[in-house]
Amino acid sequence: MSAISDNEMEADVISRNLCGVVDIGSNAVRFSISSRAPHHSRIMPCVFKDKLGVSLFAVQYPHDSMEQCPIPAPVIKEVCLAMQRFKLICEDFGVPQRSVRVIGTQTVTEAINAKEFVEAVRESTGWEVDLLSLEDEGSVEAYSVISSSDTVSGFLIDMGIHSCILSWIKSVDGEATISKTAVSLPYGTGVLAKRCTNEDRMKLFLEIKQAFKEAFSKIGIPQDMLDVAEINGGFDLFTSGGGLRCLGHLLLSQLKEYPIQTIINGFSCSFEEFSSVCDYLFLKNKLPGNNETKIFKVSERRAAQLPSTGLLMSAASEAFPKIKSVHFVDAGIREGTLYEQLPKEIRAQDPLIIATRPYAPLLAEKYLSVLRSALPEDDVPFMVYNRIAPALCNLAFVHSSYPKELQPTAALHVATSGIISGTHGLSHRVRAMIGIALCDRWGGDIPDTEITFMRELEEIVLRDGNKNQRKRIIWWTKYIGTIMFVVCGVHPGGNIRDGYLDFKIRQVTEPTHLNNKVSKLTIDEKLARTLSNNKSTRGAHPDSRSYEVIVKIGKDDLKTSASVRARIITLQKKIRRLSKGSLDKVRVGIQFNED
Repeated sequence: MSAISDNEMEADVISRNLCGVVDIGSNAVRFSISSRAPHHSRIMPCVFKDKLGVSLFAVQYPHDSMEQCPIPAPVIKEVCLAMQRFKLICEDFGVPQRSVRVIGTQTVTEAINAKEFVEAVRESTGWEVDLLSLEDEGSVEAYSVISSSDTVSGFLIDMGIHSCILSWIKSVDGEATISKTAVSLPYGTGVLAKRCTNEDRMKLFLEIKQAFKEAFSKIGIPQDMLDVAEINGGFDLFTSGGGLRCLGHLLLSQLKEYPIQTIINGFSCSFEEFSSVCDYLFLKNKLPGNNETKIFKVSERRAAQLPSTGLLMSAASEAFPKIKSVHFVDAGIREGTLYEQLPKEIRAQDPLIIATRPYAPLLAEKYLSVLRSALPEDDVPFMVYNRIAPALCNLAFVHSSYPKELQPTAALHVATSGIISGTHGLSHRVRAMIGIALCDRWGGDIPDTEITFMRELEEIVLRDGNKNQRKRIIWWTKYIGTIMFVVCGVHPGGNIRDGYLDFKIRQVTEPTHLNNKVSKLTIDEKLARTLSNNKSTRGAHPDSRSYEVIVKIGKDDLKTSASVRARIITLQKKIRRLSKGSLDKVRVGIQFNED
């Protein structure tokens, strides 16, 4: 349920907790108004965004020159006018003036006429500009990356326009830890693009490689991170900054059948995939494919910088310890500023649970309890049991008013273009899993085009890591959706009455005994014969596990009438089909309560 009390309106709570952030960056001035209301501050919902597309870096370093010029007076005036407009917008939204923070990044801090710029903003708006040091800016950017996922642990490369910062970050249960010895290297996108034009690229490559080797020796990697990387087969690398985001969009554009093209935050790929593209950009000094092809969310200027970004990461890759996966982050000063202010207990919240909680039925916890009674807790993947299952119960009825034919399709897209798609902090894998589970909650009857989309979502889950483990994640994701199809059929009103539907599950080691028992309990005779003839003992995989789940229902109860029993028969068929060829197998039987 929502954390808002019964006597409060959500609009009132949000209006009292609005804040404004002005991010005066290298490539643009970004304006935003966000809610810090406690019930959803973890996902930092934004109620207004705007951008002034002026590059303060370009006006200070014109015509490919490395000689710095002052910020021109007309540009300062343009920025001040945009800020005055934003001040009026803040008044329209009811944002208190004390809740607006204006942040100047390295481009402003190091400007020749920084004092003149800051004074002009103060005179035109009354706002003070908070000039960040390079260390403070790196810290804010690190917090923005930590905000972008439920848990984070690994290296961070934040590539700005002036410089590139290397550090390590870790966040577990809301406790965020950042390297105290982050290293700033003079290889920002703007600087590097100019150097690539004027210098020998191979010499620059070797210079960057050596610089990263020295940087890794200085950042003080914790021993526990080294130990975990040894167990997991390598470190995770998190990338931030406009140049690296564009590199992520380039990677996505190469994956023609990848189903989530519009959201870069939470996209992950193997290090081999990442380094292959970087090597191509460095060696060929051009983008792959047709030069006339437009890459989504990559401007012509950014596209022209990608070969130099590829050079940087190709050189850095040769200096890295073993990297397992690369994660792309779409977050910046706004997210880092807000996340840094959150208390530990809110930082520890799961973005998926917070995003789905407003849609939860009154007794979502009871639905979750019933669902988990059909799960072998110790064997179900952690992400399914602790993240997807609670979110599924929260969203179980959100599509109830939709036409029957639309419900499973709308559910499948819930996190890619549906009601929680705008949530900050969700990985692509989580988006895929909650869509798959919710689709099966509505029966999973979708047209061929959507079947293709579902398979593409499954491929996201399968992309990296141990394939058998990933397949088990998909299996249990579909399983919980199918179980909820029955649970919500028995209890469609958001309320659960005790004694009408219960599950009992146990692991079994005697498939023949299991088949016999299920045959006696099934309410579909044709299915019973199929189960009896199923010789599940043949060719058993050493990692395979079998379970029996008994659905206990009232024999003559109104709540378990013919339509509900039809759902249970469907459940038996779906689970049997799901179990075919899977390492995990479940047999479903029915037990009628006589009382």
